[in-house]
Amino acid sequence: MHLLPTTNPSGRERAMVTEYPPLRLKSDEEALLFKVIAPEPEWKERLLSRLSHKGPLWDKPMNNALEAGLEGMTMYFFQLRLGDVAVGNLTIVEALDRPIALLQHVFTDPDHRRKGICNSMMQAMVDDFRARDGRAMYLGTGYDTPPYHIYRSFGFEGIGTTGAMVWALDDAYPESYFAGGPVLLRPMRWGDWAPLTALYQQIDGWDLRGYCFGQFGHSSYESTFCRLQEVIEEGKAAHATVLEDTTTGAVIGHAFIMQDEKWPGGPKVLECFVHPRYEDRTPELLSAVAAAADTRLKAYADADASGKLDALEQIGFGREALLKAQYVRKDGRAADVVVLTRR
Repeated sequence: MHLLPTTNPSGRERAMVTEYPPLRLKSDEEALLFKVIAPEPEWKERLLSRLSHKGPLWDKPMNNALEAGLEGMTMYFFQLRLGDVAVGNLTIVEALDRPIALLQHVFTDPDHRRKGICNSMMQAMVDDFRARDGRAMYLGTGYDTPPYHIYRSFGFEGIGTTGAMVWALDDAYPESYFAGGPVLLRPMRWGDWAPLTALYQQIDGWDLRGYCFGQFGHSSYESTFCRLQEVIEEGKAAHATVLEDTTTGAVIGHAFIMQDEKWPGGPKVLECFVHPRYEDRTPELLSAVAAAADTRLKAYADADASGKLDALEQIGFGREALLKAQYVRKDGRAADVVVLTRR
């Protein structure tokens, strides 16, 4: 395995591309595997040409990461090539010194399946993540499908039956990560992509976690994060803020204000989710975000989310309606929803 020198925009040479020793596939073909750490503009066309099917929601962050990087986030690409042809791709995004990561875009060319390409890329990725003292990695796939069982063979475990999975390298995870340390408020950034998925995938906590994007119970924030960044750019959402545990770097709370587009000229909605271990910090987060909006605000909470309801009332929201049996939770129980307004 050796590093390939490349040139960064300032003209200085650096090594952000790793070429692995040649691999022998099940077909007896010799393949080359590369690891590319963004930003790496010289590899942008080679990598994105195999990912164009993901669509514009994903194209923009991948393009920006490869061109110049994204704040607080590292993106890794593993690409397997037969000669000049890319036949497999795997991408992860991660943050923090002891990384929390998202596994994305695992793809093998249909004409080259059953050759061990996926397993070769996965093995290189898990070895690399383990060597960097990774803490946990999340992914989403179809529950009980062939990919689901491939991921299980590499240490990933299902989170319920949704198809979400997590590979925890720390035996004490998630308690060691959501450790209850001191917190700080700061603006949301791209580096929160994986940590926000770790937050929203926790089993415990408020059930209605996001009205605008339909976040109920434990759920991925992978594509939702891209959608949120998109609507922020469009001016339809603002004041995205997180609470960070300063000991572990965990994102333990998240709030923003977004236009409710379900109704013509609809109200703005204050969205918020806080990890249950830090629920007492909810008023701090909500107050900071709500204070930035000089307008009427709506908020929604499942009726069992007493910590969220109390925090909203502390900052001037009043209960306006109770929607009985408004939806069904993942455990099959009907859930009531409280509608609140700050005028």
